[in-house]
Amino acid sequence: MTTDKTPLIRVLDLEKKFDNINAINNVSLDVYEGDVLFVVGPSGSGKSTFLRCLNRLEKPTGGKILFDGVDICSPNCDIDIHRQKMGMVFQQFNLFPHMSIMKNLIIGPMRLQKKSREEAEALACDYLKRVGLLDRKHDYPNQLSGGQKQRIAICRALCMGPQVMLFDEPTSALDPEMVGEVLSVMRELAEEKMTMVVVTHEMNFAKEIANRIIFMAEGEIVEENSPEEFFLNPKSDRLKAFLGKVL
Repeated sequence: MTTDKTPLIRVLDLEKKFDNINAINNVSLDVYEGDVLFVVGPSGSGKSTFLRCLNRLEKPTGGKILFDGVDICSPNCDIDIHRQKMGMVFQQFNLFPHMSIMKNLIIGPMRLQKKSREEAEALACDYLKRVGLLDRKHDYPNQLSGGQKQRIAICRALCMGPQVMLFDEPTSALDPEMVGEVLSVMRELAEEKMTMVVVTHEMNFAKEIANRIIFMAEGEIVEENSPEEFFLNPKSDRLKAFLGKVL
């Protein structure tokens, strides 16, 4: 897929090895501002490892990742600055259990971005209102359902004002009835043109909101296409076999 725009994220020949295992093997990919890119594939295909490499939670063993023109794999890169520009939402919510919801949301902006408490709380309230949880701001994580915790985790990432949001199977730990409330928040972000990279098994959701989908297997990108072509006209036998099992 070609464009005249400059990629927000450019991945070049990315590799990640764990001992003798090639988790990521020679992956190259461009992510453009406003992209809603879904990454799908079988378990163990390298999807989550790829996502974690994008903000250096995993250190690549080869290749480059250029974020906004800066090589974040360079030893001279201050990765903490760039992580502030990449919000990440995990399978598990990773909220601080000893802090109230409000404290969970304001600690990052106050400590890392030096926002005042009033400014940070106002921002947090805006996001809590958007996800329908403003009335829970004084509660603690153990008082919330799984779906509510994940919506709070999304709010926490957004409070840092990221340029891109990374989602690592954000609904996989949720009960089925809670999945919809999290997907609803992600759908709104996509409609607002937030740049998103999403690892997921939610095929129908990918079909609905993605503008591009990549299929990974054995640490490599096997196929990339628009949702319509991806699901209706898969090219590779590997993708055909995968779709035959999950659809």
